Amino acid sequence: MAKDHRAGSKVRGDKLPAILMANHLLDGDVVFLADKGWTLDPSKARIAFDAETAEAMDAEGKTAFAANVVVDPYLVPVDLKGTGLPVARHFRDAMRQKGPSIHPDMGKQADYPTPA
Repeated sequence: MAKDHRAGSKVRGDKLPAILMANHLLDGDVVFLADKGWTLDPSKARIAFDAETAEAMDAEGKTAFAANVVVDPYLVPVDLKGTGLPVARHFRDAMRQKGPSIHPDMGKQADYPTPA
């Protein structure tokens, strides 16, 4: 039977700060919960610095999932670069955040700042 939640992050230690990552239902792009809706731009992702904010963001993700806006929303622990850009700690999530790696000069990588 399918579960209502993800198995959990593979990151050890502190799970905060965190962002909420999902896939857009219709086009499949990786999206991030922003202050107003969902965005493709990882630099615009809302960041949870405390458990209450993380729980509220998780609830927003579940609501968007129920409304068929996104699929598989989950909290991703991040580190903040000097510029404030949140960078996923786990390799898999960092790769999802960067986007396809075949042509980094095109698409998402060219349009939005992504972690190095």
